[in-house]
Amino acid sequence: MPKLVDITSQRRAIAGAAISVINDVGLDGARLRDVARAANVTTGAVTHYFDGKDAVVEAALEEVVRRILAKQERAGTKRMDVRTFISQACSYLPLDAEGRQEWRVWLAFWGRAIADERLRALHRQYYAAIAGRLVDLLPSIRKASRRQLTRCADAVIAAIDGVGVRATLEPELWPPKRQRETLAGLLLPVLTEFAEEK
Repeated sequence: MPKLVDITSQRRAIAGAAISVINDVGLDGARLRDVARAANVTTGAVTHYFDGKDAVVEAALEEVVRRILAKQERAGTKRMDVRTFISQACSYLPLDAEGRQEWRVWLAFWGRAIADERLRALHRQYYAAIAGRLVDLLPSIRKASRRQLTRCADAVIAAIDGVGVRATLEPELWPPKRQRETLAGLLLPVLTEFAEEK
């Protein structure tokens, strides 16, 4: 009887391996054989699930976004105060090895998307999903108009991106404590004003 393979699981495992490889060697240095080795599969298995290197690399970005959205999903929509929301927002920062890998992939795509309209469109799509989820979470602090929620979500994303970029590019200067404190310093006035706005 042939072995049944969960296609989604296998694709995610390969995408996860690609995240690790991109973290180590960057987008341009990532080769299918390295991804296959990291995933503990053959190169043929990689090409069975993906149509070449670009597809594998895009799957790595998709996996990073899936993980971000999963963190947002775990936050739920229960009532929370500003400090709890900020604590949740800190979980998106590159606080550990896995987070640093994900941020390095995210930033590598920023660099490539500058000159690639298709990747720019993909990036916009992913940001829209992340912002949309934040818009769904923010009413746990205060009910507000769609415009107010979107404006606040944009500020939260900009703060996370700012701290995340610095911490990714200068990890020795940005330990987890500094990342959390800086993000809290940026978000506390924004979210306090949002919570109290009439």
